[in-house]
Amino acid sequence: MPPATVEFFLPRQARGTNLAVWCALFSEGQSEVSGDPPRAAALAEQLRAEEDHAVVRRWAARDNDDGRIVGTAQLRPQPHDQRIGFLRLFVAPSARRRGVGTTMLAQITKYAHSAGMDRIQSTVPARSPGESFVRTWPGVRELLRLELQEQRLDEHVLSHCHELAICPDPTEYSLAHWHGAAPEPLAPSFGQVMSHVPDAPGAALQMASRAWDAAAVRTWEARMTASGAHLMVCAAVHRTTGQVVAATVATVAASDAPAAQQHDTVVLPRHRRRGLARWIKAEQTLRLHQRFPSLRTVSSTVNRQNAPMTAVNRAVGYRGSGERLLVELPMPAET
Repeated sequence: MPPATVEFFLPRQARGTNLAVWCALFSEGQSEVSGDPPRAAALAEQLRAEEDHAVVRRWAARDNDDGRIVGTAQLRPQPHDQRIGFLRLFVAPSARRRGVGTTMLAQITKYAHSAGMDRIQSTVPARSPGESFVRTWPGVRELLRLELQEQRLDEHVLSHCHELAICPDPTEYSLAHWHGAAPEPLAPSFGQVMSHVPDAPGAALQMASRAWDAAAVRTWEARMTASGAHLMVCAAVHRTTGQVVAATVATVAASDAPAAQQHDTVVLPRHRRRGLARWIKAEQTLRLHQRFPSLRTVSSTVNRQNAPMTAVNRAVGYRGSGERLLVELPMPAET
C-alpha cells in the first residue's frame, strides 16, 4: 500500500484548514530551496483569488494513516517553452524517506505526459535530502549549479554601499528608481534592457529570448506583484537619450518582511564594463533599507559560471549561503 494518497488540489474549492496546511507546507519547502518563501497567509489569499485553470496544476498528498496533508506540489509550464514543466514538490520533514515524494512524482509525470510536456525541471538544495531524492529519478540530469547569496543589511554593508553608490560617469548617466510600475517614459527602454536577461551564462536553459515592449513590461510587473509583493527597480538612464541602459530588480514580500529577493541585474551590451551594475546594486541596497526598515537580508541566486555578476555581488556585500541545482527529468515515451 502506498504511504499516501495523491489528489489534485484546487485552492478555491479547498476547506480553509486544508488550504492553510497546504500553503504552510509549501512555504516551508520554498524556504529550504531559496530562503525567500511566500508567507503562508499571503499565499493562501493569492490562491483563493486565482481562477481554477489547467495551466498551473497542484497536488496534495494525504497520509493514509491519519489523512494529514504531508506533501504539496505545483507544476506550471515554463513561459518560454510550454513543453517544459517547472515543478515544486515538498514533503513534510516528518513524512520523508517513506516514499511520499516518489508516489507524488509518479502521478505528476503521468499528468505532465498527458499535457504534452516532454520534460520537467526543478531546483533542489545541493547536498540535501532533496538532492538525494532527485538523484533517484530515472534519466535525471543536472543543468546548472546555482549559488545562493545573501547580503546582510548591517552597518558595515550599508556603509560600504554608501561608498559605492557613486555614478561612474555623471556626465553620461543618471539614476532612476521606482516602486511598483515603471514610469511610462521609461517602460519601453526598461523592457529593452530586460530582453537581455538571457545573455547571462546558463540563462538560456531557463528562459528564451524575446522582445519586450511596454505591454510586456506591464504583464511582467503584474506577475511579479501577483502575490502582493513590492517590486523595486533601480536603473541607470543615459542622459543623452533618456533611455534605461541598466537595471536591477528586487521584490519584498510585505512591508514588514525581514528578507528581500534580488532578481535580475542587466546592463545593455554597449554599456557593460563601466561599473553600472555595481553602482545601481549599491543604490538599490540603500533604497531597500530606507523604504523597508524591517529588512535584515537580501538574497540572490547566481549561476556559479557567471563570474562577472558574482564579482559585482561580492563587491556590494553578498556572501555565499548555500548551493542549489537546476535538474531536468525527461518524460519517457510511455508512462
